[in-house]
Amino acid sequence: MAKTYTELRNNYGVDTKSTATANLSYGDRVMNDFYRRILSKADWPFLHRLRTALTAASTTFVNLPYDVDTVESVFVTVGTTRYDPKPAPNRRFWDQLHYSVQTSDTPEYWFVYNGQIGLWPRPATASNVISINAKIRVADLNVADITSSTITSIANGATTLTVNAGLAAQMVGFWIRPTFSTTANTGDGLWYEIASITSTAICDLVRKYGGVSIAAGTAACTIGQMPLLPEAFHDLPEIYAAYRYWARENDPRAADFKEQYLAGTGDLFRAYGMSDLSMILESGDDRPLTNPNLFINA
Repeated sequence: MAKTYTELRNNYGVDTKSTATANLSYGDRVMNDFYRRILSKADWPFLHRLRTALTAASTTFVNLPYDVDTVESVFVTVGTTRYDPKPAPNRRFWDQLHYSVQTSDTPEYWFVYNGQIGLWPRPATASNVISINAKIRVADLNVADITSSTITSIANGATTLTVNAGLAAQMVGFWIRPTFSTTANTGDGLWYEIASITSTAICDLVRKYGGVSIAAGTAACTIGQMPLLPEAFHDLPEIYAAYRYWARENDPRAADFKEQYLAGTGDLFRAYGMSDLSMILESGDDRPLTNPNLFINA
């Protein structure tokens, strides 16, 4: 089941039997430390996304989208033509390209530097779409669920959704759930990932809306921040944090939570990680070695 940051925080309070602010803040730190560490352990397929930027006329570099970590490939769309520039192999090569100034809407090379992406030749016109296949950055889980917004319109099979207010540019990658009800102008109760934000009231979803159309309505909804982990593994950071809490207290309940997070981590690697996911690796000289990729050290 999908779990937002707020749900994970609430579950941590229940599992540790303490909803004190200091304890919940401690749980936040431990959850985020574990979350970042587990996502650094493999080249996870769910961290790779398509992002876009726009060219600026007679300008080599434009800012990368805020959540891009590593650019893997680039293509540029000019009118109906798609160009596939090559990555400049190094900074020296890139600098040599600029010994003479050239301007064209036919890009040949791209280069990333200081949080920006550059094209050579520099673009002649503005607003051509630069499509960036990238590994995205991992943000801390720290945004409480927003339940004050309401959905005013979305059609069945559409991706454009309108709310009364409450959206922000940084909510790309957040999720929205129209509250389920059998009455008119209410949602299907499923979570939908936000693909892009047009304004504080309009966004586009990654997947088409599958519920009954909402028109001129005020359907209740929840907007939440979720882990980048696959849905079945959303609870891993919270389970690990609960384990750390009880281990710190020298309480035997730590053993149960440790078993849960180790089993969950192993399942995550088997489903999405490396090719050899056995708990024991063969060293080649008859000495079994524990597979280090399946464990997060406490």
